[in-house]
Amino acid sequence: MLGDEPVPLNPGRPVTVLRVLNTGDRPVQVGSHLHFPAANDALDFDRAAAWGQRL
Repeated sequence: MLGDEPVPLNPGRPVTVLRVLNTGDRPVQVGSHLHFPAANDALDFDRAAAWGQRL
Protein backbone atom coordinates (compact mmCIF):
# COMPACT_ATOMS: atom_id res chain seq x y z
CA MET A 1 0.00 0.00 0.00
CA LEU A 2 2.79 2.42 0.87
CA GLY A 3 5.66 3.00 -1.53
CA ASP A 4 9.22 4.16 -1.01
CA GLU A 5 9.05 6.93 -3.61
CA PRO A 6 7.76 10.44 -2.84
CA VAL A 7 4.40 11.39 -4.34
CA PRO A 8 4.45 14.75 -6.16
CA LEU A 9 1.68 17.19 -5.25
CA ASN A 10 0.00 18.94 -8.17
CA PRO A 11 2.68 18.04 -10.73
CA GLY A 12 3.04 20.57 -13.51
CA ARG A 13 1.15 23.27 -11.61
CA PRO A 14 2.81 26.67 -11.11
CA VAL A 15 4.23 27.40 -7.66
CA THR A 16 4.20 30.82 -6.00
CA VAL A 17 6.51 31.45 -3.04
CA LEU A 18 5.66 34.38 -0.77
CA ARG A 19 7.24 35.74 2.40
CA VAL A 20 4.49 36.46 4.94
CA LEU A 21 4.89 38.50 8.14
CA ASN A 22 2.31 38.52 10.92
CA THR A 23 2.22 42.16 12.09
CA GLY A 24 -0.60 41.50 14.56
CA ASP A 25 -0.39 40.69 18.25
CA ARG A 26 -2.03 37.25 17.92
CA PRO A 27 -1.31 34.08 15.95
CA VAL A 28 -3.16 33.78 12.64
CA GLN A 29 -4.41 30.59 10.99
CA VAL A 30 -5.14 30.43 7.27
CA GLY A 31 -7.06 27.48 5.86
CA SER A 32 -6.61 26.01 2.40
CA HIS A 33 -10.22 26.88 1.50
CA LEU A 34 -9.52 30.63 1.76
CA HIS A 35 -8.48 32.79 -1.19
CA PHE A 36 -5.06 33.77 0.18
CA PRO A 37 -5.18 37.52 -0.64
CA ALA A 38 -8.36 37.72 1.49
CA ALA A 39 -6.45 36.46 4.54
CA ASN A 40 -6.22 38.42 7.78
CA ASP A 41 -5.23 42.08 7.31
CA ALA A 42 -2.50 41.66 9.96
CA LEU A 43 -0.58 39.47 7.49
CA ASP A 44 1.89 41.53 5.47
CA PHE A 45 2.67 40.06 2.04
CA ASP A 46 2.38 40.84 -1.67
CA ARG A 47 -1.36 40.35 -2.11
CA ALA A 48 -1.20 41.04 -5.85
CA ALA A 49 1.29 38.16 -6.29
CA ALA A 50 -1.01 35.91 -4.24
CA TRP A 51 -4.07 36.69 -6.39
CA GLY A 52 -5.82 33.48 -7.43
CA GLN A 53 -3.82 31.34 -4.98
CA ARG A 54 -4.80 29.08 -2.11
CA LEU A 55 -2.58 27.17 0.30
